[in-house]
Amino acid sequence: MREERILLRGNGDFTVEQYLEVLRGDEGGAQLLSLGLTTAPGCNMRCIYCYNEGGRNEAGRPVEDRMSLKDYEKAIRQAAALGAQSVIMVGVGETMLDKNFATLVEMVDFHGMIPLVFTNGTLLDKKMASFLFRHHASIYLALDSVREETFNIITRTRGELPVVLKGIDACLEAGFGQVYSRNGYQVTDFAVNTMVMRINEPELAEIEEFCRRRNILFTCRFPEKLGTAQELWEIFVAIDGEEERRLREKARQHSLGNEVFRTDLGCLFWVVGVLLGIDGRTRLCYSLNQRQDLGNIKKDDLIDIIRKKRLFYPHHENQFCPIHLEQAVGT
Repeated sequence: MREERILLRGNGDFTVEQYLEVLRGDEGGAQLLSLGLTTAPGCNMRCIYCYNEGGRNEAGRPVEDRMSLKDYEKAIRQAAALGAQSVIMVGVGETMLDKNFATLVEMVDFHGMIPLVFTNGTLLDKKMASFLFRHHASIYLALDSVREETFNIITRTRGELPVVLKGIDACLEAGFGQVYSRNGYQVTDFAVNTMVMRINEPELAEIEEFCRRRNILFTCRFPEKLGTAQELWEIFVAIDGEEERRLREKARQHSLGNEVFRTDLGCLFWVVGVLLGIDGRTRLCYSLNQRQDLGNIKKDDLIDIIRKKRLFYPHHENQFCPIHLEQAVGT
């Protein structure tokens, strides 16, 4: 991967003018730049830092209801009409385990938007890689080690690392990983993200080199102390606050790109996007819950959800996060 800054296509590669158009909210102009869709609960891994606890909970709450395919279609269709350029697809667990996954990717592509897919890579065989490339997807793949012993501990699986590595090769063979221009940025359609923890810190340079040799965009970050991570924090993540700060800084220094939905102009979803939980409820964060009820795509139109979101959460000219603020003041 070249040293110049490269973004993952569909995440933050929007012009300042496009951001400003959405922030103005003028009638007839674009009303959002990205839609977040949450897919099926359930996962074939049990990662030690999982905020969804292996696909059992969404932001700390048990999954009790789901969007229908009709609900997903409504959200995708309305997002396209309101100016969205990408749809970020993440599961309560592994995104591709949703029985409607392929249909959703086809819908997003049909409406002219970029399907940006979170995945652990276990289902990326040649057929799936080819399908995603044909439908102009971007892939954001979680890879926390390239050593089998460490990988097994972090994911609490056995035998999956060779499957993931084979899937990465299948994606590169299908055509993923090229760098080109979009909206004045250098972008790529394939990125790897690593959670930097005390258990895999000694391997960070090795993972980074693995990505560099394959021309894969490398991003990394420090986990949130949520879900499964809370019970395993001192064992695998960080022993104390000093180590947390050091690992956060190390992740910041090594990451060659922004984590998906985090952009230079702020959090994608609360600033210029909409995120729908698996039950259709509007949320501002994958891992945290906000105080306000912003509506549900099952009964509300996307434009009404956006208007309500703007009312409760107006834009700030910084990296301000309203959800963390609500939690800090105990609201």
